[in-house]
Amino acid sequence: MPLTPSQKQALADELIDVMERFQHYVDHHPEHYEALITQPSPGHLIIKLQPADSSEE
Repeated sequence: MPLTPSQKQALADELIDVMERFQHYVDHHPEHYEALITQPSPGHLIIKLQPADSSEE
């Protein structure tokens, strides 16, 4: 059963809210995260934000 336009919008709004809250947390606790950057092909760059490995400190 496909989603209605209002259901799609509600999901998009929720995703944006989750992303904004996560970004706010990362901005205030950058020491908890590290970025892994890869380039699988010349036109694509992947930046993966993940918890920092505390064993390296």
